[in-house]
Amino acid sequence: MTEHILSFGPANRLVGTLTQPTGEARATAILLLNAGVIPRMGPHRINVKLARELASQGFTVLRMDLSGLGDSLPSDATLTFEQQAVSDLKAAMDHLQRLTPVQQFALAGICSGAHHGMAAAIADERLKALWLMDTHAYPTRKTLWVRAHRQLQLDFTGTVARWAMKAVQMLTSRLHRGDARQHEQAELADTAYPTPTKAEFAQRIQALIDRQVRLQMVYSGDVFWRYNHSSQWRDAFRDHGAVATVPCDLVPDMDHTATTLHAQRRLIGSVTRFATLLA
Repeated sequence: MTEHILSFGPANRLVGTLTQPTGEARATAILLLNAGVIPRMGPHRINVKLARELASQGFTVLRMDLSGLGDSLPSDATLTFEQQAVSDLKAAMDHLQRLTPVQQFALAGICSGAHHGMAAAIADERLKALWLMDTHAYPTRKTLWVRAHRQLQLDFTGTVARWAMKAVQMLTSRLHRGDARQHEQAELADTAYPTPTKAEFAQRIQALIDRQVRLQMVYSGDVFWRYNHSSQWRDAFRDHGAVATVPCDLVPDMDHTATTLHAQRRLIGSVTRFATLLA
């Protein structure tokens, strides 16, 4: 295994670490990127550990900083947050194809990295596989029941009191619907990746399925409020055909940033199993 620091993209503003296998490399290279504002090493250095494990399996891996994050400089372009991330990922793929014989790409992304990965795959057909952790989630009735059951188990009296207060607030808020809507719109405008409707999200997933992009969804225990039972993906998208069949794992003993060694082993194992089925 060898590792090199790369500069690439417009004016060489982007920075990444290339990890290459010692022997013959597979045809698919894997991209790892920032989770939120954390540099390319990933939370608790998980991207470093993951890149080296994947390289031991024969994969070329680039862990990169998007524009304005880590060691990468901000872009001069006037693009949206999503458009800039897609542009950066395209530049990374262009550069790797100049340096190596790789023909196609896969991406593993956590949280914002998952959103960026999906946007890039829709825009660029070179991305053939996506491992996405803690992306948008769509609660079902069972989700709400599981959540309520947990709340009552932990604090029965306090939960009942909060529910009663919330009911009163909902009745009162009907007198101020206009203010509530304005506040809701302001929050939406200030979010880089606002949650699309379920139908919109399903349409994006279906577009990737139609292009035969291999998908693996993963939800950690930290998103219990939004995703908390193993059949939730299938239940949520039961009316959206093939979207409901996308593989989806709930890993309740893994937190959002893989803090513990146990959580890191679970995450690395999940990505590695996904990757070994690629070319």
